[in-house]
Amino acid sequence: MPTTAAKSYLIHTPQHPRPYITSVPFVARDFTEWGYRVDHHVSVSAYIREIRAREKEEAGKVMRGDGQQRRWGKIMEIWGREVVERKRVGGGVRVETVRGFEGVSDRIQKAGDFVQDFVGGLVAVGQCGCGVPRFSLLLLPDDDDDDDDENENQTKNRFSHFKRYAAPPPAPSQCPAKLITKYMHILYCIGYTPNAVLPPWSNPSIAVADQVVLEFLPHEAVRLEHLVHALESAIGKQEGRMGRVERDPANGVKRVLLWVDAGECVGNDGVGEDIGDPVPRYERGEGMPPEYVAGDGMGDG
Repeated sequence: MPTTAAKSYLIHTPQHPRPYITSVPFVARDFTEWGYRVDHHVSVSAYIREIRAREKEEAGKVMRGDGQQRRWGKIMEIWGREVVERKRVGGGVRVETVRGFEGVSDRIQKAGDFVQDFVGGLVAVGQCGCGVPRFSLLLLPDDDDDDDDENENQTKNRFSHFKRYAAPPPAPSQCPAKLITKYMHILYCIGYTPNAVLPPWSNPSIAVADQVVLEFLPHEAVRLEHLVHALESAIGKQEGRMGRVERDPANGVKRVLLWVDAGECVGNDGVGEDIGDPVPRYERGEGMPPEYVAGDGMGDG
């Protein structure tokens, strides 16, 4: 089967004059469906290399050395807010084939919908009678609260400046957008792997699956039970979904792994939507990926 060259996407938003760049296809597809301008480029093109070099240069000018992470976190914040708001008011009629994603639209949408349902589960924790403590992230100050000291040690852990607030979190009706903003700022990495290796505990009826990986930076306010609860909720919304949550005991990074059945998109003869080789497409902050311990897997049975 011929392979498709990996792409990078430039997402134009009203929030910033420069476009945001991502290599995660379902994020780009969602923005396209929502009416944003999204430009497609081959990831190895000279144009994309130049843009990434300029982004890195701009990031180096930002205090604390985390400008690149903050800019990447900003596009995920915009995406997360769109997801939460559209789930609140109803997303309307979905577009079957989004311009620029012909031939792979259905497959990418299945992965993206799984992540959207996971995000919806995060903001709904504690409102479904499950007894899980809710909204611990809202006990943290907003990111703008820590911009006073421009001489802060650049090697300081980027989340060590968060302080505990004694005040209770906002009312539930005010929480979703604020909460997802904080989650997206602590989201360290998002990866998409088509034709991923299936876990040993996977549903035997699933032969081909795509994987999405979400990594959250270590902070005590990112509760493991919140991630597990949101994952269980997302898995229960549609058949063909599996997942697990892992925690690195060395540094506390929490990792959510999602698998979604792609068999319907491939077909019985192995031919169908050409998504390319099973090479992960990652967007992550700086630093080496941590090692993980095995966690309990979850699936639809």
